[in-house]
Amino acid sequence: MSSKKCKEAGPPEWYVPRISAIGPSGPEIALAVGETVALSVEVEPWQTVPAEQAWQRRAEPVLSTTNTTQDWAKVMLYMPCVIRADGVYKMWYVGTSGPPRPSHCHLGLATSTDGIHWEEHPANPIVTDQAFQDAVGWGWNFQSPFVLYDLRARIYRMWFSALTHWEQTADGELVEMTQQVGYAESPDGIAWEFHPEPVTRSGRCPAVIQEDDGTFTMWVNARPAGDPDPSSIYGHIMLLRSEDGIHWEEIADVIQPQGIYKSCVYPFVMRDGPELVMWHGGHRESLRDDVDFTRGQLDDAYGDWFDVTFARSPDGRDWSARVGRPVFPPNDDPGAFDARYTSTPHVLKEPGRYVLYYSARDMLEGWLQADGTPGPGRGFAYRHIGCATLPAREHTDPTLRYSWTLDGEPFDSQRTATLQYRPQFPGTQYVTCRVQNANGETSYTWKLVVRACLRSS
Repeated sequence: MSSKKCKEAGPPEWYVPRISAIGPSGPEIALAVGETVALSVEVEPWQTVPAEQAWQRRAEPVLSTTNTTQDWAKVMLYMPCVIRADGVYKMWYVGTSGPPRPSHCHLGLATSTDGIHWEEHPANPIVTDQAFQDAVGWGWNFQSPFVLYDLRARIYRMWFSALTHWEQTADGELVEMTQQVGYAESPDGIAWEFHPEPVTRSGRCPAVIQEDDGTFTMWVNARPAGDPDPSSIYGHIMLLRSEDGIHWEEIADVIQPQGIYKSCVYPFVMRDGPELVMWHGGHRESLRDDVDFTRGQLDDAYGDWFDVTFARSPDGRDWSARVGRPVFPPNDDPGAFDARYTSTPHVLKEPGRYVLYYSARDMLEGWLQADGTPGPGRGFAYRHIGCATLPAREHTDPTLRYSWTLDGEPFDSQRTATLQYRPQFPGTQYVTCRVQNANGETSYTWKLVVRACLRSS
């Protein structure tokens, strides 16, 4: 009954069409007269994150140092960023085959048709740490890639963090650490052109939303200006805004540790109805929420634990609705790949569900070298990427409509989210898909460069 009423009344005011994925992506699409190209758009579903997050995790990692076929990520493999484009899932992640601290991480890419079974790109790593250093000269230890596809500019944008200063004692105690956010662009998500300078004063693990007006909002771990403690970057998530994705203004320090947590790191933010939601990680000293945090009552024989918590905000600045407890804790099976850490959350909103990709750490003490033998010195390694799903109630929008135009003129009677287009004449052509409902509209335009004849075989 409630679903029927919803259909009759139409969607709530906050539900406006937003395109979440397109295919093909890129600045332009090359094809020949008579060659068919499949054009498609995906729209964010009308649904919200359930109040109780009963995540259903997979028993095995979707990608790991234990199942990778590539030698470059045999020691560490983690920090997934996943989007949908070109009709597939695309995951950017980092890894290394060297010692974990301080590490020299590289950037990898994998694709999947179902979000579970991943094919590693044959050219991996698509960016090595040395290539990054050679390109920009200001940092190293490539970390935390955050990629989005800019529908307006028809390019992939990436923000990431890198070290600019690292100093520790002979015993491994941190003396100084400076991290900053960098920026890169790509036509295909594979070949990246790096901005020559860092784009933030301080920054670790950026999460970015492109607003409806084309501007950008970032949430990122940042060290407060003038704070002498290098570890303070783990205790502050800041809000920044930018007109172009490169020049950022610090707005406010919006999140600090709360509840059972000693830190707040790895933010991920998405729109959720009229609000914003954030998943972020945090260190804590026990798996029990009711433990008394005194040295005599620690419940952990292995050291600190790490997991994922959750927050809501009406504007991205005031995150007063925070749970201060885990919404995605480590696995209660001590033999599981994610028994100790669940971290670096990245969430996709799909019809009828949410999909969480995360970094995971097992109970292994220390770290393993690429050949599987114990590594020397201090440190540990994230070795796995896991996946979990959260069922959600999807509503049907009876006012949602699609329409297609060719060079501004209506294109027959197509009313679906896909179009099989076969050009009949050469030249540059623009095909636009317009999506609208009772509350608003949006569109995406492909630039097609059409040759006079089919390619020779």
